[in-house]
Amino acid sequence: MPAFNAAGTLPAALDALLANEMDHVEVLVVDDASTDETPAVARTSGRVKLIRLERRGGPAAARNRGTAEARHPWLLFLDADVLLPRNAVEWMRDSLDLYSHRSDVAGVLGCYAEEIPHRDFPTNFKNLSTAYLYHITDTLSPFLHTPIFLVRREVLEDAGGFDATLRRAEDFRLGLALGSRGYRFVIDRRVRGVHLKRYSVAGILREDWGRIRSLSQIELTPEERRFSWRAHRFGRLLSLALPGPTLFLLVLGLLWDSRAAWMAPAMLALFGAANLGFFRFVRRRRGWLEAFGSLGMLWLEMLWAELALAASVLRGRRRKVSAPRS
Repeated sequence: MPAFNAAGTLPAALDALLANEMDHVEVLVVDDASTDETPAVARTSGRVKLIRLERRGGPAAARNRGTAEARHPWLLFLDADVLLPRNAVEWMRDSLDLYSHRSDVAGVLGCYAEEIPHRDFPTNFKNLSTAYLYHITDTLSPFLHTPIFLVRREVLEDAGGFDATLRRAEDFRLGLALGSRGYRFVIDRRVRGVHLKRYSVAGILREDWGRIRSLSQIELTPEERRFSWRAHRFGRLLSLALPGPTLFLLVLGLLWDSRAAWMAPAMLALFGAANLGFFRFVRRRRGWLEAFGSLGMLWLEMLWAELALAASVLRGRRRKVSAPRS
């Protein structure tokens, strides 16, 4: 369990984890040079081994350190702000047994619970948008997500562990490395972790910007690049492509040629159609008002992602131009 300034959520996360059947399980908390009471919280439990990093290295470095210290062949990575259900460890063991005949199954993923203890819109939007991705992904997932992530140790080590040069998107990087090698992860939808993290709109956009910037730094092999394009959903790629041109046409129509503005509603309708499943998912759980709000927030998030991607491309080109020639 990597933990940075997690004193507010770590006690509940450890209590929920230790309420599980813990035979043949060791619990390692890797403190990523926290400046709060995280180490003291971890020490209060006699079942927890605390590992402290002298300087902050990010979640990838913390997970790699925990891997090096762990003794067992299966590793469960759990975020310090996620509450596991009481039978989570037992269920994940059952999933491994169920797919034990499949050599390509490298582990198990838990998912986010749809109900959380926070009522504010940004936090519920972020939680439901992630829960929806778990909901529509095949049970044998080609990608991985690290909040609740069980993996065979030898598979992780063969891939070189987590990329510690990345402060964000290290899970996506590892997923590309393993997915392009043919590995899959069982999504056990019984294992629904309650995510305690609070979000604001600015926080969501800031996190998205940093993640896309990290993704732009990743150098992919040809096999990883092909896998990434095959595994992405067309609707998601379409959602990413539409907001920028829609806004451009709207501004163009208002300032220059009114005929261009008439195309913007059609593109908005296409965006809505591409995300109709998400709209229905939220409506059934939160009602019409939050469903429309979530669709609007998703549009803003995709527009922001376009801007972040464009900025990353321009930054990369500047580096190539300014790089000294040998």
